[in-house]
Amino acid sequence: MSDKSIKSPFVKFTYTVLGLNGLPEIKSWIINITNIVSIQCTTNKELKIYLSNNQIVNVNLGKDYNSNNVMDEILKLKATGLDYNVYKINNYKH
Repeated sequence: MSDKSIKSPFVKFTYTVLGLNGLPEIKSWIINITNIVSIQCTTNKELKIYLSNNQIVNVNLGKDYNSNNVMDEILKLKATGLDYNVYKINNYKH
């Protein structure tokens, strides 16, 4: 059986960014995995991702995911270049 995984230098995050008026501005985004400088577990269900362009992305993983497990998986994928999806980024700072 052939390997159907797709090699990619990108990690995909689907999320909504709210503008200053509280309305959604951006609905999806692709982050190049090489731009991830570090990842921090802020709670059991949230991650804070620091990017090389000085952006900080907060990820709410929801009830089905553990932040330590997701963080470890993203860091492993950083080395292999595989795609990864998470579900909700609450906000980011630029």
